Amino acid sequence: MAMHLRMEFFRKFVLDRRVSDYKSPVEKDWMYVARNEYFWDVNVRSAADGAAAALAASMIRMLMVKKMVWWPMAPVFLGVYIYRVNHLFAFYNKKLFDMCNVGEQYEVGQARNAVLRICNNLLDVEDF
Repeated sequence: MAMHLRMEFFRKFVLDRRVSDYKSPVEKDWMYVARNEYFWDVNVRSAADGAAAALAASMIRMLMVKKMVWWPMAPVFLGVYIYRVNHLFAFYNKKLFDMCNVGEQYEVGQARNAVLRICNNLLDVEDF
């Protein structure tokens, strides 16, 4: 539940908004960095894993039928990419959530701290 709350916060305040939607330069800078980290850690790694799996599946199928086969690439790539995006976003959600810690005086900081209080109650820990 806590992981889901952190992921929803990140989707709502970082991925679903443009950087120019924020008022202060601090928020703009940190949300840009958080979005960039998400791109490299989640999207690029998922695409690389999908491409590797698609190539492997295509090679295995070529060995099986002894001729050139391209059709396994698209479905395997899409399946692995969709699975890995969700898996890596769940893996990196704490890191990405902590990147949004810009302070109580900012909109993102207030929303993050509200989510953090709920997560602390759920997990019965005292995190800051």
